[in-house]
Amino acid sequence: MAERRSGAESSRKVLGVLLAFDEKRHTLTTAQLAEAIDAPLSSTYRYLSVLRDSGLLEESEVTGGYRLTFRAMGMARAARAAWGGVERLARPVLERLALETGETALLVKRSHTAAVCVDRAESRRPVRLQFDPGQPMALHRGSAARVLLSGMPERERADYLARLAEEAPHRPRTDPGPPTEEEIALVAHQGWTQSFEEVDEGIWGVSAAVREQGVLVASIGVAGPLFRLDEEARERVITLVREGAEEVSGAIDRLF
Repeated sequence: MAERRSGAESSRKVLGVLLAFDEKRHTLTTAQLAEAIDAPLSSTYRYLSVLRDSGLLEESEVTGGYRLTFRAMGMARAARAAWGGVERLARPVLERLALETGETALLVKRSHTAAVCVDRAESRRPVRLQFDPGQPMALHRGSAARVLLSGMPERERADYLARLAEEAPHRPRTDPGPPTEEEIALVAHQGWTQSFEEVDEGIWGVSAAVREQGVLVASIGVAGPLFRLDEEARERVITLVREGAEEVSGAIDRLF
């Protein structure tokens, strides 16, 4: 019985080491970890050895302390998947945006070089948009897509824009063409953008970045017909969308 209790206590201490790390305390010394789990240094070294052997901890070459490995990120992704991820957290915000604006609210993610609508809350008014769930769209047309484009790794984005430039001679005259690097940089800086009739004729849209620990993971937006959305109405929707994106980003960060 005593050995069983001892084994359970050791397991709790090992888990305590893992739980001692957070965003601010991302690298810790052996002494700091021993203090965190209220254990002697000799025992803490044994717990650290177990976690190193399992690939969850590694020593920092810079500080000499310990830090979580990227293998631990897999556990975080598994937790996020179990909770339903961004989609689950964004759903109530989408529904509220659709109700408050009277227009369709969208959650869009990037899949390689395409923007894909992963969820939407429908307007109660008779409006038909091309952003159907699961349908891939170009990354350079529409506010939701351009927000995602602004969050692409710099090299990938440059390659994508270069390919679009090569297609320029074959583009219809009515096609405004791809955005410039300067325009995309502005979207990245602002965290939001709007579009006028870029995806559907007569449709205006605005989207803002949803981030996880500062990294863009999705865009959330609202789209509706221009005849219902004068300048004052558009300004109100822009504010609501930006607040909604911040709310979802905050919920993600609190969860993970």
